[in-house]
Amino acid sequence: MLDRMVEWINKVFFIVGAIFTLYIFTTIFELFQEPAEHYTTFVLGTAILSSLLTIRDILQGNAKGFKFWASLVVFLSASVVFVLTAIYLRYRAIELNTIQPFFENTDILIGFFVLASMLILTWYHWGTILTSVILLSILYFFLGHLIDSEIFRHDKFSLDFSMSYMGLDTVAGIFYFVPLAADKIYFLIIFAALLIGIGMLPLVLELGKLVGRHVRGGAAFPAIVGSAMTGSVMGQAVSNVMLTGQLTIPIMKKSGMKPDLAGAIEAVASTSGQLLPPILGLAAFMIAATLNIAYIEVALAAGLPAFLYIGGVVLAILLAARKANLGFLTEDIDTRLILRLLPTFAGSFIVVLVLLLLFYSPNVAAIAGIGVMFALCFFQGKGLRPSFRTLVKGFVNGLEVCTILCLLLVALGPLAQAASTTNLAGKLSTIMSGIVPDNLFVVLIGAMIVSLIMGMGLPTPVAYLVVALTLAPTLQELGLPALYAHMFVFYFAIFSTISPPVAIACLAGAKLSGGTFMGTAKEAMKLALPTFVIPFAFVYNPDLLVFPRVTLAGIFAFLITMLVMVGFSVAFFGYFWRRLFVMERIMFGVASMVGFIYLVHNSTVTLMVFLGSGMAAALWVVVSSRKMQPAEA
Repeated sequence: MLDRMVEWINKVFFIVGAIFTLYIFTTIFELFQEPAEHYTTFVLGTAILSSLLTIRDILQGNAKGFKFWASLVVFLSASVVFVLTAIYLRYRAIELNTIQPFFENTDILIGFFVLASMLILTWYHWGTILTSVILLSILYFFLGHLIDSEIFRHDKFSLDFSMSYMGLDTVAGIFYFVPLAADKIYFLIIFAALLIGIGMLPLVLELGKLVGRHVRGGAAFPAIVGSAMTGSVMGQAVSNVMLTGQLTIPIMKKSGMKPDLAGAIEAVASTSGQLLPPILGLAAFMIAATLNIAYIEVALAAGLPAFLYIGGVVLAILLAARKANLGFLTEDIDTRLILRLLPTFAGSFIVVLVLLLLFYSPNVAAIAGIGVMFALCFFQGKGLRPSFRTLVKGFVNGLEVCTILCLLLVALGPLAQAASTTNLAGKLSTIMSGIVPDNLFVVLIGAMIVSLIMGMGLPTPVAYLVVALTLAPTLQELGLPALYAHMFVFYFAIFSTISPPVAIACLAGAKLSGGTFMGTAKEAMKLALPTFVIPFAFVYNPDLLVFPRVTLAGIFAFLITMLVMVGFSVAFFGYFWRRLFVMERIMFGVASMVGFIYLVHNSTVTLMVFLGSGMAAALWVVVSSRKMQPAEA
């Protein structure tokens, strides 16, 4: 019985999703209704689809007993209320915008119901911590005038005014990020899912094998290439680990790599997807929306830092492979698959990238990419040409991901609105100014720590948003340009997925590899910790964020940053030319710390000390390698 219901829900989800997608497609080229009607229609579609997913997932559990029925009643009720209140908002969209903030009692009641039902569904799909943060922000908006603290207390808002800014005004509250979801990212997510559906994952894994046959520790390269490229279109670390790790981790373990290291490599490689253009993570779109700039500006700025991250991680993996005496990859390579699938992937990917560079909307670029993908995928050859069923499955998978992300953006609206309208960000900035010295570096360290802590229990976009709303203004007051401040926070929000004690991407990697969580997290930090210098590097060396414009200063900063990361990796793994003694590792670590100080202060003397001490440490190891045999590290 339950299985039959799940089957019917899936069918309804597909039909409604297809209609909804067609609607979004038409509005990209011709908005045939008022913006207020358009965005309330989008919220209605999100309400229906997220409700269907919620009920389906509960029924799929096939659980019995009180807990199952209680969950079904609670979430079914919330789903019905969310859909009905969304219908009400759509029906009265124009009138609500006209009369706001002078609403009728019924409007106010509907506003409370839509917030409550939206929070319940958010709780189901995104967890308790996120929902609690959003709920606290809503309560602060309504009741903040009752707080005793002079700093945190805000002016008393009328109930009409508060509800206008939380849910009844189609440009505020739950609608705060709806234009981002409806007008920019919807089809980009569908594009990513369809790419995976037509065979992108096997393609990038084969490309990784191709590279891995020519370097030691080559078994890691299917993960590095496959996870990074897949992640660049998925933009989510944990789901990327679960998707690609099932294939890459067994290859690494088969080559002799320990489970902890295999899981760590997959976690770190998958995290890189949130840093790589053209899609990056959802937080990158939020940066563009918050700063009111074109998304491509954010994507281009992320270019050189992303190359630094990949380069630093690759060099660290090579050091780990040499230390473990791992060999070359011996897996067979499916050359036919590469030759047949590469044109589809490259052609559609290039079209999207070019259109983004020409400042077309991400949705328009994605639709063009989907068109090119469909045109080319039918030439992939027998056995590789996707069936209609495969394409439909890819579309449904993309629709599910898109629905959950759109629900997240609807839920985050009140959080952003509360921080903005109550000037919470300015108040926290004032507090920060009174606590920490008037020093950019100290504030950056604080922002890094807060970003890592917030990211432990929150999705990356939420961790970014919370810290950006609270600490980015302080960074800007100290003279840091807005984009640089937000990019700094963005990076460390992403790094939180591999940072203990939570390190959720490492947890996923450990589950797939059979290793321990702490062992996997330790190896991940040895791989990724050197890359923590990158955000500091681009803050103090602005030419690292001007890609595609390349300057001599940018090239020099890029090379020095890479050398600093290499030095730290050598110190962490204890290998350079041979296994290192403890004092030799300390030598490399100290030299790298001097290099980091140079990146922050740009002193010629510091640069000379860094290069001199680094070269001295390297020469010492090379020259002495034949005379001493260090103990096992």
